[in-house]
Amino acid sequence: MAFAVGALDDAIREYLLFRGFTQTLKLFETERRDDKDKGFSFRVNRIVEYIMQCVFKSDFPSLQSFWSHLYGRFFSQMNSESLTMAYRLETNVLRLFLVQASKTGRHEEVRAFFEKMSDSLHDRKEWKDWFALPFTKNPDQHPTFRLYYSKEWLDTFQITLHNFFSTLFTSIPLPALLSFEAEHQKMQALSTENHHLHNQLAETRRAFTELELTNQKLEARLAQQAAAQASNVSSKRRHSAGKADKLQGKVPAGVASRKKPSTPAYAAAAPGGKRPVQTAKETAPERTSVTPTAESQPLSRSSTKDSFEVSFTPAPVGPPANRSEVQGGKAETLKQANTELRAQDGGSVVPHADADGNCPFLPVRQVSYLDHSAPITHCKFSPNATQVASVDTDGRMMVWDPNKCSTTATTELTSSLLSLDWVPQSENLVLLGTGGGSVKLFETSSSQYLWEVTSDISYPRILSVACGPSIFAVSASDTVIPHSTSSHRTLTLTSPSLPSHRAAAEMTAMEVKGSSGGPGTVRRGDLPIPGGVYVWDLKSQKMKCSLPLSPLPVAVNCMSFNHNSNLLLTGAVDGMIRLFDVFQQECLCAWRAHSGEVFNVQFSSDETSVYSMGSDSAFCQWSIIQSGAKVTQFWVDESACNPARGWSPQPGGHCFPTTPRGNLFAFESEDRYVLTCSHQKAIIYAVGQESNLRSVVTISGHSGPVTCVDWLHGRSYSTCLTGSTDCAINVINLLKN
Repeated sequence: MAFAVGALDDAIREYLLFRGFTQTLKLFETERRDDKDKGFSFRVNRIVEYIMQCVFKSDFPSLQSFWSHLYGRFFSQMNSESLTMAYRLETNVLRLFLVQASKTGRHEEVRAFFEKMSDSLHDRKEWKDWFALPFTKNPDQHPTFRLYYSKEWLDTFQITLHNFFSTLFTSIPLPALLSFEAEHQKMQALSTENHHLHNQLAETRRAFTELELTNQKLEARLAQQAAAQASNVSSKRRHSAGKADKLQGKVPAGVASRKKPSTPAYAAAAPGGKRPVQTAKETAPERTSVTPTAESQPLSRSSTKDSFEVSFTPAPVGPPANRSEVQGGKAETLKQANTELRAQDGGSVVPHADADGNCPFLPVRQVSYLDHSAPITHCKFSPNATQVASVDTDGRMMVWDPNKCSTTATTELTSSLLSLDWVPQSENLVLLGTGGGSVKLFETSSSQYLWEVTSDISYPRILSVACGPSIFAVSASDTVIPHSTSSHRTLTLTSPSLPSHRAAAEMTAMEVKGSSGGPGTVRRGDLPIPGGVYVWDLKSQKMKCSLPLSPLPVAVNCMSFNHNSNLLLTGAVDGMIRLFDVFQQECLCAWRAHSGEVFNVQFSSDETSVYSMGSDSAFCQWSIIQSGAKVTQFWVDESACNPARGWSPQPGGHCFPTTPRGNLFAFESEDRYVLTCSHQKAIIYAVGQESNLRSVVTISGHSGPVTCVDWLHGRSYSTCLTGSTDCAINVINLLKN
């Protein structure tokens, strides 16, 4: 409103000049110069600042004059409740004036105040004890005055004063001339909305055009396949006919004279079920020429199923009822085309309609990135969504383009790569945590490491890294698993000499026999693996602090920053979720979320709750406001929390860690849908009010468990990543319906 008042004054001045009202203009300019609101009219910050300035300078005449002006200008127009509040604020302003004058040793100002204001204050009960202020020793310790000497009261009073004036100026009825600001804001909002709708319409048209082009390409491919098939059949028939002519030319004349030309060779039979020898020779090429037609019948039956599987691709083939009527070579052509599409796309994406027949996502394209030669542990989009970083169990990281599936940068370490995160607000910086205790910053544009730091030597395994704009957090753990005194023992498997078996170092325990002779269990021991969480400065590469982990230092599997990196969420092997204030270096709250290890943690979109997955196969939502109260537990596929559990590689193949390292779930931007892992597929669920989620899209195409996922969100498009133990990463483009 302050800007509107100034702009309106200029408009009135311009209007008076245009009309030639010079006398009115002179009076207007004079009153503007004498306006006590000049410089801070309707500006709450400047009004509060001026009042505090008069108080701290002990300028009582200016303070009294300005408050009287406010009373006549604004307070007199308020209702009784607001006017009572104004009187209370006036009392506190005067008390603050006395306290500040007393603190700075200006006792003459205090006495002058009471001499001047005694007539108006001596009848007011709230001022009865304050007349003793000039004669009180150490008033800051006196029960009556001690509150007003505290910094907390001063800060609270300034906030109250600011809120009072903000409410006052908001409730003042404005003249019609000043309503132009509201109209201007309304027009700006409409213009912004119109621009947004235009962009959305253009994006939808572009998507529709791409779908039409894809449809045309598929139809052209089907036509080419049909023409090639027809040409192939004609060629085989000509070849068979020529071969039959040659065979007929070699038959002896006596035998040939006994042949009946009018009778088909395959229909002529000798009495008693015997055929002449010449007939058998002649029917062989004819059976060869008939073979494609005979085989086309089962192809026609199977083409219905194959066409249905790809019916959700951008080029629809037609309704199932019509496709089932496809006969002969056309059916075989459709099957070949569908097989090529599945081979190119790497799998199939099946949306599931709701009761109304609506699907929230329609699959557009599915391709596979196949440059890895070991099971995938991480796959994650860059902040600007132009690149993907992926890690496998051989310690190899690939950076690649998700649109072309082409590799742009790669690096391989002798030690295993356990953790990965992109640096926010950057295009080509990736933070890597290794099994050798080092954290490295990799630049994708130059394929080089910019720097390397080493964490605590007592905890040499970097289980997780989380990066903010200026800081990053490191979770490190010990390589030795604590043993207990019970009969159960644990063994650690390591094979550093074989890169293909490097993931065996992740295998935490084997089933062995204890001292009592009974079989042991696969576990990490009775005591949790020790570890620590450290916060580093991203620019200076210096450690800022070590976050407290109580009651014992324990290994943290996963971490996540909030939007401004002030809060750090951690999930540990002891089943605890801890929320840290990074700058205060303290744990705000902690609660036991799972009966086993915590595998993944993530803030909700509004950051009032968190989601977690654990080794107990539970997928839960927890409230931050109510200090870890369980909001709900989602019922997902039983293998979603640890998809590689129970998976065995082929003989001589790659092992996979028993503890998943990548993201096991990824939410849509508003937490309405969630993408999860599973055996040989990924599933998108719709999040409703109930704990049982509804499956809306099933993404297949992997021959092994899906071990990590990521989800990129756009206005009309979204892109999913699924990494698997089959060494492939599928990129799925979905169109929002």
